[in-house]
Amino acid sequence: MKLNHFTDYSLRVLIYLNKKDKAQSCSLDELSEKLHILRNHLIKVVQFLSQKGFVITKRGKNGGIIISDKARTTGLGDLIHLLEQDDSPIINCQSKSCVFMSYNCQLKSFLDIAYQAFIDSMNKHYLSDLVFNNWDIIFASQHTSN
Repeated sequence: MKLNHFTDYSLRVLIYLNKKDKAQSCSLDELSEKLHILRNHLIKVVQFLSQKGFVITKRGKNGGIIISDKARTTGLGDLIHLLEQDDSPIINCQSKSCVFMSYNCQLKSFLDIAYQAFIDSMNKHYLSDLVFNNWDIIFASQHTSN
């Protein structure tokens, strides 16, 4: 299984916002600079996260983006499942007729069970569980390399 770029970028945004002071907002430009993600990609990510209630956005001079309590209390598995935006099965035996389908192949069942186990396992963890040693150093090196 491979997470799509949208999920990857969304998780990076949430991790970054989760480490900020709850009242301290962040701009798209800051996210783009700190996370090395194009601003255009972040616009889509932040819009989606806002629609789903994971971030709160404010426009204007004192505007910005902050993380919501919902994002802090949602299991990582549920976040990933939502961000992947794909409820289709990992394998679809119907899309291209599979010769094994009529012979009681169990591959689809095994994959579905494994995916659910992945989601359940990830739901044991939250954004707050993502602890980084020397958080400030992660972003401090960016200023010296530019």
